[in-house]
Amino acid sequence: MAVYTTLPPEAFTHVAAAYGLGAVRGMTPIPQGSINTNHRLETDAGRVFVRHTTVRSEEDLRFEAALLEHLARAHFPAPVLLMPQGPDPFLSLEGGRISVFKWLAGEELTRAQLTPDLLERLGEELGKLHRTTESFGGSRQNPYGPEVVKGWLTGLRERPEPELASVAAELEGLLARAEAAHPGLEPRGVIHADLFLDNVKWLGDRVGAFFDFEMACVDAYARDVAITLNAWCFEGTYQPPLCQAFLRGYQDARPLAEVERAALYGHALYGAVRFTASRIRDYHLSPLGADKLAPKDFRTYLARARALAEMGPDGLRALTGT
Repeated sequence: MAVYTTLPPEAFTHVAAAYGLGAVRGMTPIPQGSINTNHRLETDAGRVFVRHTTVRSEEDLRFEAALLEHLARAHFPAPVLLMPQGPDPFLSLEGGRISVFKWLAGEELTRAQLTPDLLERLGEELGKLHRTTESFGGSRQNPYGPEVVKGWLTGLRERPEPELASVAAELEGLLARAEAAHPGLEPRGVIHADLFLDNVKWLGDRVGAFFDFEMACVDAYARDVAITLNAWCFEGTYQPPLCQAFLRGYQDARPLAEVERAALYGHALYGAVRFTASRIRDYHLSPLGADKLAPKDFRTYLARARALAEMGPDGLRALTGT
């Protein structure tokens, strides 16, 4: 479920002191994110992004910190995590853990702005990310793998709302189909796992940074490709020019093996089911208002799952040119 923690003003004063940022000059809540409480903080040292979580463990945050350090050494465009006083890459505060990042320059694109050229650049950058993480030694299991999603669907099937119970039963069948559609033999490494439009900054027509690596984990690289394809290349239906440009850019940086191309359908269907279920839990059933949680309609991902179910593996390969 979505989580929101109201932080008192003195918490931000404490953060600024712990990170050596000087005085607090202003604070603005940011409603994006479903398992964190996020703020833009203005300080004497400049603008920073402050994330408070009550969900993620110390091990999760240390994994993220090590990954971001690895990406920085490789000159991959990613957030810069600031370090507080003390041995940890986070600050324990207000019943959770605070992480502070340098503010990222750039803009987030709207769906109406997307073009094949931009999708090709996005795909190339994702391929570079996967090449970079091949040499990263950290490990974190996917916290939202199939067994977790199955548990969500079991709970949703027992909801009193007829629509949710019906959708959950439909998704259970699609999840089983997704799991049967890929052999589990694809190359694995650290993936972003959540590369939506609002997790990429653009500087003009080039990628300025990928950010929000909190879902990053070890899984099949093809799963990351499929999740990103779902997120960027669907508007009422899958858009062939965007799909093909994205895959073309990705393979310019990291060619997909045949086993990965064959598995892409199963990963795409899994991703559509997983994000339909999580949006029901985190947004549709959340009591939080839009000032604390920007709403996201689960039906947009249900439409992706149904489109994939209708086209089948051959249809996706034809659509993407893989």
